Amino acid sequence: MDTANWNEFKLPRWEELPNLSLYLDQVVELTTESLAEIMPSHEKKVLTSSMLNNYVKQSLMPAPIKKRYSKQHIAFLIVITLMKQTFSLSEIETTLNLALKETSLKEFYNEFVQQQEQSLAFVSQNMQANASDGEDPNQLIQAVTLAIATSLYSKQLIETMYLETQK
Repeated sequence: MDTANWNEFKLPRWEELPNLSLYLDQVVELTTESLAEIMPSHEKKVLTSSMLNNYVKQSLMPAPIKKRYSKQHIAFLIVITLMKQTFSLSEIETTLNLALKETSLKEFYNEFVQQQEQSLAFVSQNMQANASDGEDPNQLIQAVTLAIATSLYSKQLIETMYLETQK
């Protein structure tokens, strides 16, 4: 799927995540498959067993129970894997902690994936609408600078919200 079709991309909702307990390799494969269409082709392996174990060690997500992973683990992994494209693990941890103070994981996850789909469609539609016929070198500059601005804004918002909770 190229960026022109991002408006058709769908992430699994909480209700669509497997209710079965899965092993590490199954969870890695499911997460990777869920995100493969929007990741650059050279990054098809967006999650590895080592990464997953590291997320558990750093308390970004709960540990598996008897080496089995649940629906909540898959939800955390989809969110973390997407956020890792822009944010540090520390920023991800802060964001998750802030968000999950206010809502359940199910509600947060469903809102997150819905917003992510809308954001992908918005960027795709606006970048395509602004593109001239043929390849426009300014489109690359626009996309990169928009990504930087959005990232900087998000990082400052995370910091501001975190500092507010410390008062």
